[in-house]
Amino acid sequence: MPLCDLRVDLGALQRNVERLSALVSPTPLAAVVKANAYGHGLLPAARALSGHVARLCVYEVDEALALREGGITDPILIFGPVPLQALESAHAAGAAITLWDPGFARQAADTARRRGTPFAVHAKIDTGVGRLGLHPEQAPGALAALAAMPELHLEGCYTHLASAEDLDEGFTSQQHRRFIAATEHALPAGSIRHMAASAAAMMWPETRLEMVRMGIAVYGVWPSRESRLFLQSRAIRGLHDGDPTAGLLEPAITWTTSIAALRELAPGEPVGYGSTWHAPRRALIATLPVGYAEGLDRGLSNRGAVLIDGRRCPIVGRICMDMCMVDATEVPRAHVGQRVTLLGRDGLAEITADDLAEWSGTIAYEVLARLPHHLPRSYA
Repeated sequence: MPLCDLRVDLGALQRNVERLSALVSPTPLAAVVKANAYGHGLLPAARALSGHVARLCVYEVDEALALREGGITDPILIFGPVPLQALESAHAAGAAITLWDPGFARQAADTARRRGTPFAVHAKIDTGVGRLGLHPEQAPGALAALAAMPELHLEGCYTHLASAEDLDEGFTSQQHRRFIAATEHALPAGSIRHMAASAAAMMWPETRLEMVRMGIAVYGVWPSRESRLFLQSRAIRGLHDGDPTAGLLEPAITWTTSIAALRELAPGEPVGYGSTWHAPRRALIATLPVGYAEGLDRGLSNRGAVLIDGRRCPIVGRICMDMCMVDATEVPRAHVGQRVTLLGRDGLAEITADDLAEWSGTIAYEVLARLPHHLPRSYA
């Protein structure tokens, strides 16, 4: 019997996509399922989204191959570097790859020539992240060269935005101008330009272009506090009929475990490695069979909380590799085997990915993406 469980509501993913598609309509929406679908499970999430989105986006070749082996036939775009030895596999899977290096483009063309069909590619332009991509000044010539190669099918071109989650749109506008200038006369007719991820697609309509790429929002988590406030402000200013944030995103994941042991402590007794917490009064301490090896960030030590019987109970002491302790003194009916919610809702109380992120000093993206593959997941 598993010591903890991740329950994923696949219907929530579909409902999120339906509402997000309506928000950005008529622009098509691509769903990002990299990083094990942000911890939700690559293949189950992709199957739930299949046919509801314009395409699926992954980071590496192995993710694309897993989707094809799992029966997914939707268009796939690989964001990340593709090893030379994996080009044939990517081509055979019918996945589009990302190009930003002329030498690698020639290798992709050679692969396509050997296999007898064009290779679908998307060119990447670096407009300000400083990570991957063609320089905007070099992009028009490079795009023309790619379009002229019969072995390649230049499906589209894209960039990543550096600060689309900020309310100050200055740098986002600058990146938008750079991208438009680099692509407006250099792409074949019908090419897909895309630059907006979840935050930009919500906040800056001019960045939607021919497709938006949504990741974190598909899983029911706001890309930032600012993005939610921005949409609410549009409603307040009368720019939207009603509050566009109401019911827009529905978290899809619930993470639970159960109480493994209960121990009463006298005032002043310590808990955990390093004795970093001492009972301020007589306390009931619940030991949970979950620690940082199961994805519960050690930064939550003495900062985070869990839900027991609808009550928020603080994590006390240092989180161990496979266990943690919580103060269950305020739970009168606490008992061994009782359900404990680490992420999700219990009655009227809720712990969100944003809560876990704030307590551990990170972002919700990391909280979800770092949920280990080995944790058992159930789907509804």
